[in-house]
Amino acid sequence: MSSRINDIFKKTAAEFKKQYGISNDLSRLKFCSNGAAMINGLRFSFVIDNIGGTSDSGFCVAISGDAVADGSFGASPIELVYGMGGKQTKLTKKLSKVVKKDGKTILQAKFSGLHLESGLTSESDEEKRFAQKMQAQLHFSFTPSYSADKDAEVMITVYPYDNILEGAANKWIYACSDPSSLIKYL
Repeated sequence: MSSRINDIFKKTAAEFKKQYGISNDLSRLKFCSNGAAMINGLRFSFVIDNIGGTSDSGFCVAISGDAVADGSFGASPIELVYGMGGKQTKLTKKLSKVVKKDGKTILQAKFSGLHLESGLTSESDEEKRFAQKMQAQLHFSFTPSYSADKDAEVMITVYPYDNILEGAANKWIYACSDPSSLIKYL
């Protein structure tokens, strides 16, 4: 049964590649998990999976939205925990304010030249496949600061430099100033 399911996945992937030109050689990121809302002063975390190929180009994390642009949303330095050479490695970067061409401000942290493990698994052993997936995940956390009375949507985008257009992962998350607001988003 398992081999039939794998055959179906392989055929589906080959058909997507044929129709849409998707290449497994490039990294492709997706959200694996994330907090329900970003609450002023409370640590927020999210996890990114690479479901594509290996890359040594690195990636960028961007936080955008009206609350970022008007200055009511800010964030502490972002902390990344990832697997490197079989060990967990921690890296902290400042989320810098960047003014885009349209005049809006975003927060951005560049992780240039950082190695992304392949998210493609060829292992038949489920334990080894799970360990490989865990090794490829990127764990991010930061502390948001948000002072407005009304909750706002803020977008988190993580894009790999080798596949910016097709490999980016993004998600809208609510920012709240009141910790009791979290109940609305659970």
